[in-house]
Amino acid sequence: MGRTGRASVGLLFFVAVLTSLAFAGGASGAGSLCGDKVLSDWADNGRLDGVYPLRCYQAAMSKMPADLRDYTDAGDVIQRALTRAVTSSGERGLGTEVAAGTTPNVGGESTTALPLPLLVLIGVSVAVLAAGALGHLARRRRVPSD
Repeated sequence: MGRTGRASVGLLFFVAVLTSLAFAGGASGAGSLCGDKVLSDWADNGRLDGVYPLRCYQAAMSKMPADLRDYTDAGDVIQRALTRAVTSSGERGLGTEVAAGTTPNVGGESTTALPLPLLVLIGVSVAVLAAGALGHLARRRRVPSD
């Protein structure tokens, strides 16, 4: 393998690693931020004023500290809001409806996130396309040995 081939393999590896890290970081952080918003909404006045997607309530319940769960009613309030979101939504709790007299406190976060397997597939596709392009360029630059 020539010098160009090794460089293209190294570049391909670098692009693949960066792509996978970018997609993995974005997907894992979304649920965490959402759960933080639910907990901060409760901490504001002891109730949930906004309507959130189901994953937000679940993230808040899973990341709630033990002392907050044991000594406050935060767990009960979030569980009731989760139950209300599941029963009131026509599509089994997508959490997109707004209760009367309230405004959602979700901020700019989108509720239509791409699933992780699709993100991985996109990353692999980009890596394969980059490898093909680098291979094509390496072949074009190769000098005939005649």
